[in-house]
Amino acid sequence: GYDRGHMAPNHAIESRYGREAQLQTFLMSNICPQKPNLNRKVWRELEHKIADDYAERLQEIWIVTGPVFGKRIERLKSGIAIPEAFFNVVIDEQSGGIRTQAYIVPQDAKGDEPTEQFLTTIDEVERRTGLDLMWQLDDSLEEQVEKAAANKTW
Repeated sequence: GYDRGHMAPNHAIESRYGREAQLQTFLMSNICPQKPNLNRKVWRELEHKIADDYAERLQEIWIVTGPVFGKRIERLKSGIAIPEAFFNVVIDEQSGGIRTQAYIVPQDAKGDEPTEQFLTTIDEVERRTGLDLMWQLDDSLEEQVEKAAANKTW
């Protein structure tokens, strides 16, 4: 019932770094269980938007992606933990500042939703994952960037 969802996206890696790098995206260390509607539809659309649109239009972007686990973790028969959702944070450093987009997409996504429906804040990603994603920034800038919510995609 689950696809092997890539965290470092196959398409983006292949289009920038070639076939050898693409093959490495199939390593199990880069795979998380994703329901088909999530993996094949909305997550794929988000990955392609970032790789084919943002990366072409913007000078340099950084992407941080990963699983979101709930309090009660379900597991496959093999023991592999099943995330309840996935996050994707896009960081665009522009002259004079940083802008970000953060997404949390649940496993039960239907797949036909617009990606904008899953926009959130980095604060929310950090709250749900326990990660500190922007720790390198000056504290006042970090606080400002992490609480800012994008209301549309770029």
